[in-house]
Amino acid sequence: MNKLTDEMLSEVSGGTKIPYVVEAGDTLNAIAQKKNVSVADLMRWNNIQDANLIRVGQQLVIKY
Repeated sequence: MNKLTDEMLSEVSGGTKIPYVVEAGDTLNAIAQKKNVSVADLMRWNNIQDANLIRVGQQLVIKY
């Protein structure tokens, strides 16, 4: 399981940083639509190289 650290949260500069835990059936595209952010931003904020490689229980950071 990928836990968010204070360092990871601080790397997402500005705005409000919200943790999100990946649930069964989630895709980055679905999360992005649900949270009104872009897939590219989700990938950048969370250092994700392959949009198809997220796991249930993985913690992501979302910036608003």
